[in-house]
Amino acid sequence: MKFFLSILLLCPLLLAAQNKAHRFEKDTLYTSSGFKIYEGQTLQIGKRPNNITGFRFISKLNIDPKSLENNSVIVKELSDYGYSPTGSAKIDVKAAIVFRDGSTGFVTFDLAFDHAIGTRLPGTTSELILPKEYLISKEQAIAMHKPAFENDTLFTSCGFKIYKGQYLEIGQTTGFAGRFRYLNILTPVDHGILEKERVLVLDISGFGFTLQGNGFAYIAVELARKNKRPKGLEMHLSFDQAIENIPGIPSELVVPDGFRGILKKDPLTELERIENLYHSKIITKAELDAATKKLAAQEKEL
Repeated sequence: MKFFLSILLLCPLLLAAQNKAHRFEKDTLYTSSGFKIYEGQTLQIGKRPNNITGFRFISKLNIDPKSLENNSVIVKELSDYGYSPTGSAKIDVKAAIVFRDGSTGFVTFDLAFDHAIGTRLPGTTSELILPKEYLISKEQAIAMHKPAFENDTLFTSCGFKIYKGQYLEIGQTTGFAGRFRYLNILTPVDHGILEKERVLVLDISGFGFTLQGNGFAYIAVELARKNKRPKGLEMHLSFDQAIENIPGIPSELVVPDGFRGILKKDPLTELERIENLYHSKIITKAELDAATKKLAAQEKEL
């Protein structure tokens, strides 16, 4: 009971702290990263997530998204600072643009600025590109227990490294119907063939984050089994979750003990994450109850 009461008491404080992370004053937008957006400023726009869809966090464009991609604009007006229906902080932007054919014009769009900026971690891409001084270095990321991707090496939040030529030890499936929860195998195979096996890392790509803030990467591996030909597999790996899993559940990606349990997790955030897993039907009611009890026991020890 004390655990849940403390969570309820923390909620208003957390919301208040979140609301102070960004602000709009005197025609200047202060983003959560410290980067400022103001009239007359040049903004560098990055790439769309793919060549088919538009931007994820730059919406209501009055021009073709392809014209804005990898282009720059000069801010002429900022207005309607607030929140989108999904809760993302946003602002309306009117800006001057030079099109690729040399002609000029104006572009208007809604900018979910913090999401467009992204995590600023090494190896990630963003729709709004910031100057180098606002980015987080690999060394800073490691010190903050944040993931990074640099020189073909993936640094997970707990410090465990994944790189080409490395052998990864896979644990047992912990999802429904004998499937992994956080090792999303893209190759059509039975997940059971990977249980308690070792795989050779061939390639790492597509490092990024979900809207929930979970780090992931696309990893190509080779599974070598006794008296059988090596099998190539591709997986979408939510690496931090695969290492830590939920309280009381074994890891799907097995790492040395020194890398587990070192991340200090906020009880409120962790409880919310576990409840989201349950509502998404990723974990069962029994697993939700067990994880909640373990979190409550950990909170009492603090």
